[in-house]
Amino acid sequence: MFRIKYSREIALKILYQLDALKCDADQSAPVIDDYFSAFRGANPDEEEFIRRLVRTVLERKKEIDAAISENLIGWKISRLALVDRNLLRMGIAEATFNSEKPIIIDDVLRIAKKYSDADSYKLINAILDKVIP
Repeated sequence: MFRIKYSREIALKILYQLDALKCDADQSAPVIDDYFSAFRGANPDEEEFIRRLVRTVLERKKEIDAAISENLIGWKISRLALVDRNLLRMGIAEATFNSEKPIIIDDVLRIAKKYSDADSYKLINAILDKVIP
């Protein structure tokens, strides 16, 4: 059974850790491998999805951050909370290989309501709605 919502939450946790540690794509493999060796809750399909999502974020980070920055009026991406920044990156990255825009946005907003500040989901929704085709 493939648990997409669960997988997205795990991807956020990994992306949060990588961002907090300031790891680039080249430095990320050991962190990701350590996560999966310490935590065995994901089945092989979920792990594959998580790795693909994290890899897409890391490979397209500059492009994704530029798209986010273009839609932040009066803010810089560096001022966003780590959770919010990585939820935005994750949603935009997933849209490159998953065409179900409403489902991606709804799930990212659900995660934002769980892990972020009370009103952060509003900003995340506005940006994802503009950036995801």
